[in-house]
Parts: sequence; C-alpha cells; structure tokens
Amino acid sequence: MSDQLRRALKAYRPYDGEEERERQVILLRYSRNLTQEKAARVLGVSQVQVSRIERRAMESLRRKLEE
Repeated sequence: MSDQLRRALKAYRPYDGEEERERQVILLRYSRNLTQEKAARVLGVSQVQVSRIERRAMESLRRKLEE
C-alpha cells in the first residue's frame, strides 16, 4: 500500500455505515490484497457490490487527496 493511500485512509473517517463499508472494502482489497470475490465473501455481499463500493470509495479518496 502506498504512503499516499495510507494517509488518505487515515483521513477517511466514516460518517455513516455506507462510508464504513467503503473503508472496509479498501482495506480488504489493498491492505490484505484480497480479490473482489474474496472480499465479497468476507463482507457477505456479492462481487458486483464490492466492485461498486470500491469504485465509489476510490472516487471519494481521490477527492480527499485533491483537497
């Protein structure tokens, strides 16, 4: 995991359940290096849901990094 991503995740404080789920997906995918399928099994959702959550989370992280 890059230092820039680590800093963004530290600043990425969850405000509601949806943002917490985004944070969980990012940590599973990029810290634990799980595939979307494996992350989905851990979280009890479909791979498609993980893909959507990850995309939304990455967009949010990009915006935070640009601030």
